[in-house]
Amino acid sequence: MNNIKGAPGWDDRENTFFTQTNNPTEAMLKKKLKERGGYLETCGPTAAVMCLAALCYDLDIICKGAYRPQPEEVLTDFLNDPRNATELEKVRKGVGHIPGNRIPQFYPIAVEKVFNARGQFRWLHNFDEIENLLVSGRTVQLCLKKPGHYIAAVAFDLDTQEIIYNDPWPARSGLKNGGFNERMSRDEYDRNVQGYIVAYS
Repeated sequence: MNNIKGAPGWDDRENTFFTQTNNPTEAMLKKKLKERGGYLETCGPTAAVMCLAALCYDLDIICKGAYRPQPEEVLTDFLNDPRNATELEKVRKGVGHIPGNRIPQFYPIAVEKVFNARGQFRWLHNFDEIENLLVSGRTVQLCLKKPGHYIAAVAFDLDTQEIIYNDPWPARSGLKNGGFNERMSRDEYDRNVQGYIVAYS
């Protein structure tokens, strides 16, 4: 049996696995950009939501009627709402032309305001430190270099020395488990992960 340590819900697919391809923003962008062949814009909010879900945060968005918005869509909205720009840009200036969901420094503010959750942005590229965070029960939002894409690290396998992560883009090339509980080696981390994280607790 593998010796896996992680967030309380790291292996709960039903309650912690979200995809970036089925929310309103993606549906709109897919229609708008069909001719250019690109959309897939909400990997960051979806990865953040998966990190929080694995930590068992309550992510339900309650409307007055029966509709239940998707939490990753609401987080996307917060990150791109012009009313929030002044507060968000206090932590990183000069990014008005970049969608807020692409800016990692914005996520700690956004998850606190939307879900009353705790996140911390850090400049960090160290596999052993990621292991320590995951083994201690935290989750970590990582960003790949190729493709430029956010994922949610939720656990660590101490036997195989692999990061266990959830990928919000299930159809991405190279995935072995449809995005849920994928594995990343030290070599892959060193080669293809950006030098920053958002850690959640």
